Amino acid sequence: MRQNLIKGISRWIARRYSASLMLALFLVMLGFFWLFNFSPLPFSNSEFVRLSDHEGLLDAMPFYSAQEAYTTLTHYGVAGRMLYLRFLATDFVFIPFYGLSFAFLMTQIIRAVGGPGTSWLMLNLLPFGIALFDCAENICILGMLGIYPGSNTILGTISGVTTLCKWLLTLATASCLVYGGFVLLVRRLGFK
Repeated sequence: MRQNLIKGISRWIARRYSASLMLALFLVMLGFFWLFNFSPLPFSNSEFVRLSDHEGLLDAMPFYSAQEAYTTLTHYGVAGRMLYLRFLATDFVFIPFYGLSFAFLMTQIIRAVGGPGTSWLMLNLLPFGIALFDCAENICILGMLGIYPGSNTILGTISGVTTLCKWLLTLATASCLVYGGFVLLVRRLGFK
């Protein structure tokens, strides 16, 4: 039953794919990326770096222990922790856009490489895996911010593990996209 559900979700994504929808989602995603990283808005990464004495976001670290997470939260200071709350709220809005846009891109590349009926189509679910772990990570970080200055080792550990899983799935997704792009390039150049 679980296998049918997974295949059903993968097919649902494939049926809804369109180049114009994918492009629109990528444009919205790029807008969010600009807001997060380059805008003067009070939830941007540049503002966060300034307020938190150049401490990085937990989201951007590949892995961290519970102790490292709470030490980082301490380094953020009150203003940095408040800004992180706004950042996480915005990130929850961003997640569906990047999840769907990359799922559509993966669908298109898999179809182009393997044909419309390929059994590899379920790889289009990798971006949703990233999105799920990103949501779990955000919930854990919200929990840690909520109990601060207290700490919970289990919550901090789960947060670090979800961050690691998010980055591993990101690496897997990027590898699939690069491989698919390479195969398509080789085909286009006429090599067999």
